[in-house]
Amino acid sequence: MGAFAQAKHVVLISIDGFRPAMYLDKDWDTPNLRKLMREGTYSDKLISVFPAYTYPAHTAMVTGAMPARSGIIFNQPIGSKGEWFWFADNIKVPTLWQALKAKGFTTASVEWPVSVTRDITWNIPEIWPVGTPDRVTEAKKYATPGLFEEVQQNATGKLDTSNFNDEYASLDDNAARIAAYIFKTRKPAFMAVHFANVDSKEHENGTDGEAVKLAVASNDHAVGIILEEIAKSKAKDSTAVIIVGDHGFVTINTIMRPNLLIKSLPAKFIASGGSCFLYGQPGTEKQVIDSLNKLPKDKRGLFRIIDRKELDHMGADSNALLALTAQPGMVFSGSVAPAKATNLGVGTFIQNSPLEGVFIPTQGGHHGYDPNIKEMWTGFIAAGAGIKKGGHIDEIHMVDIAPLIAKLLGIEFKTPDGRLVNGIIE
Repeated sequence: MGAFAQAKHVVLISIDGFRPAMYLDKDWDTPNLRKLMREGTYSDKLISVFPAYTYPAHTAMVTGAMPARSGIIFNQPIGSKGEWFWFADNIKVPTLWQALKAKGFTTASVEWPVSVTRDITWNIPEIWPVGTPDRVTEAKKYATPGLFEEVQQNATGKLDTSNFNDEYASLDDNAARIAAYIFKTRKPAFMAVHFANVDSKEHENGTDGEAVKLAVASNDHAVGIILEEIAKSKAKDSTAVIIVGDHGFVTINTIMRPNLLIKSLPAKFIASGGSCFLYGQPGTEKQVIDSLNKLPKDKRGLFRIIDRKELDHMGADSNALLALTAQPGMVFSGSVAPAKATNLGVGTFIQNSPLEGVFIPTQGGHHGYDPNIKEMWTGFIAAGAGIKKGGHIDEIHMVDIAPLIAKLLGIEFKTPDGRLVNGIIE
């Protein structure tokens, strides 16, 4: 390929819970996404990390590192009282933000996970007070000084818990307006934007249904807001736009509480949706496995055990003794007793329930399973400067996003796990 630096700007847009069907199947109302497909290169699947969860996946995109290397192993730190991995100083490897800053490039971030940092030139991070839907108070506190007030005055109007809340499409619309405004006024070399509402609706409703379809259509519109500003700014020919998801989704019907089976052992499972990870005293693995294998055959068939060797291969947390991954439809809870359900963020209601039993019924949708199963595949589309037109690839991995962005912007960025995938760059 020789020297390559065709893109002056790269805009990375993440649609949380984005599935390939949402652009491959015309039953979904996504004209902007399908236009980008025709103009650029798309993949049949983007493979997430393990667990296939929001914060580990988004960290992989900007580091090229699996959770074992990045240190962002779940959405929430182990032992969390409701706080999430909001602060980028938890990341144990170099980030694109840092690499670009060192090279003199400008960057921007809007509602991106694990982005509270001064390494980003213009930043409105994703952060909220524990147990509330308030995405304004804390974000304003950690945003680039003056930026939150500026975008309210010039792009969105007043932001509050009614229009900057992941339960509503207005969060993503406003995030898009903020991103478009920053692009118009700052022209960052790299900007990352996170849309959250599709994930929220899938957690509530499962993979299909009117609410999910409306959320997807709304996000397609939000993508259009950003694309329109790129065009208005006369920057279309110099900008690469990359649309990604972070994980797939499944409709769920059952919760398993594996900690109820090992109460007497010095070990505990930490749950992350369709998987859970065992921590505790080394050497307890056999007793744990024996307890699991005593379950009735139909229940034992609902999950498989992943040993330490396979976890290493998957790039999962190196401190876990083993993990369980469920068949689609079942999720795990780390609870050790029935308890009142508590909201500590999207997808956390399943952790507590007043119902009795190791297996209890549930509804809605979730993720966090083995990223290699079809239901966890997520989406990838790229178009614009430096991107091959009319291109199609079979698959790309989450950790391959960072090398692609670095290549498009013409910088060296060595990653622990990512590689430049053939067939994307022109």
